[in-house]
Amino acid sequence: MGTHTGGNPGGVRKSALWGSGNRGGEHRSNALWGKGGRGFVTTALVVALAVPLAAGAGGGSGNRPDSAGGYVSEQLKEKAKQHPNELVSVIIQADAGVDEASKAARELAKLDRTLDLIGGVVAELPARDVEKLERIPGLTVTWDAPVKKSGSGLGLLSGVTTTLSGATAPSSSQLWTHETGVNKLWGGPQAPAIAIVDSGIDTSHVSFAGGRVVARQAFGSGGGGSLDGRGHGTFVASIAAGNAPGYAGAAPNANLIDLDVMDDNGVGRTSDVIAAAEWIYRNKTAYNIRVANFSLHTGAVNHFWLDPLNVAVEKLWFNGIVVVAAAGNYGIAGGPSGVKHAPGSDPFVITVGSVDIGGTAGIGNDNRPAFSAYGRTPDGFLKPEICAPGRYMVGAIPVGSTLAQQKADKLLPNGYIELSGTSFAAPVISGIAAQTPVPPSVSCTC
Repeated sequence: MGTHTGGNPGGVRKSALWGSGNRGGEHRSNALWGKGGRGFVTTALVVALAVPLAAGAGGGSGNRPDSAGGYVSEQLKEKAKQHPNELVSVIIQADAGVDEASKAARELAKLDRTLDLIGGVVAELPARDVEKLERIPGLTVTWDAPVKKSGSGLGLLSGVTTTLSGATAPSSSQLWTHETGVNKLWGGPQAPAIAIVDSGIDTSHVSFAGGRVVARQAFGSGGGGSLDGRGHGTFVASIAAGNAPGYAGAAPNANLIDLDVMDDNGVGRTSDVIAAAEWIYRNKTAYNIRVANFSLHTGAVNHFWLDPLNVAVEKLWFNGIVVVAAAGNYGIAGGPSGVKHAPGSDPFVITVGSVDIGGTAGIGNDNRPAFSAYGRTPDGFLKPEICAPGRYMVGAIPVGSTLAQQKADKLLPNGYIELSGTSFAAPVISGIAAQTPVPPSVSCTC
């Protein structure tokens, strides 16, 4: 890996990734839980140790041959073989930054946008031409893959209740808030903001009363005439920080940042998500953003240091943003599925799997739903680091959204729905992280 310059926020990625100076000794667990301060929330949160293997373990795409030229991902090469005349969107990262990436692409491709955060550009070109970029030293070329949500109502059963009779918590009758103990964090000081990178947030829902969605930005096809035409982002946001009576989220006093990267079918592009990450980077101080929630994953499989979305979320992590990502819903019943896709495949972010809490507020009957992805990343890291309730979750949804229409049998009164997925476990952890003191050691000047 080389140095990114040319206006690339965050400076030198090599130092940010592998550590230099005081950054090398930071512990990610401190970023989530802090030291001292308020109680350590442990109930129903299952921790897995991340054990790195040698780079190249698993199903990665190989190292970039810097001495010979650039790097083009195997997925792009396969596209070139199968559909050589098809136009394909690619992300070109350059060691020398945006200007060099633009220059390298200009003769072959139609430039779409710049991605300063990762020192790259988005371009469109015929698939047959992607390997020509491999001849240019210092380039990393990957597919601008579709991004998919990580929760859509998998594994739902009828007749399951998520309420707790006689609950003493002031604003929640939902079991998961009691089993995790997150309700014990309520009543403290104002929590920092949580950025929700998803399909939008319907600010008209009672869960977000009081103007707590303090900023909104749409990227790509997101935000096409609706605050949340899909409904997924509204649900995620309500789990992270909803404040409706009886349906409080994990951090009901946190402000929310709505970054819309998905269309009404719940699909976006990797480059849109990277652009959202760059927005967070540039606006984190203005809006006091502490946590970024990514309940989504790309369709690409790359080594984490080559994947452009992982490059972007690492820049957030090493600049004071806790990055929380869903593990994915492609788990299998018979064994580990692996966690293959960015950003959950990155060893520097908190990847969250799902727990079925078994219909009670005790932990004795908890288990992992089969859909919740787990196992090694393409580079051999064990994921997820932590699990949280993610089955039979009740959250807010726009009644006219496509997700509400597709899951109409799961709709509840007053604009709520019951859904399952790692998408809805991730915001539980995001809400906890937002309410956790930050030790001085996690600050970074990179």
